[in-house]
Amino acid sequence: MALSDHEQQLLDQLEKQLREDPSFARNISEDPPVGPGTGLSATRVVIGVVGVVIGLAIVLGAIWSGIWPLGVLGFAVMVGGGFWALSSGGGGASGAQGPAAPGGKPPGEGQKSAGFMNRMEDRWDKRRGGQ
Repeated sequence: MALSDHEQQLLDQLEKQLREDPSFARNISEDPPVGPGTGLSATRVVIGVVGVVIGLAIVLGAIWSGIWPLGVLGFAVMVGGGFWALSSGGGGASGAQGPAAPGGKPPGEGQKSAGFMNRMEDRWDKRRGGQ
């Protein structure tokens, strides 16, 4: 399917901007960081799913036997297993935030987005001044 003239112009403009700003091109082409505290762990997911299945078995056993406190325990095991599977671990998460932003704050504290907005405003001002 061919691109329209307008779409082709937009694509050419985007390519030109990517050549002008190699750091932006590098940032959007990099894979997300992998390490402790940055995502889901396969081991934690497997253990969490096993916990959910065991909790479900306890709940079903409690329903079958009529012992409701056992059902509450089974539900707690299910919730704990789900939480364990979806949590990122927490071990080493404080040191895994990466380098500090120029202002001395970690990137997750608004400094990175403020820098991005400042760069976008500067680019906008340059474009408006060049017309």
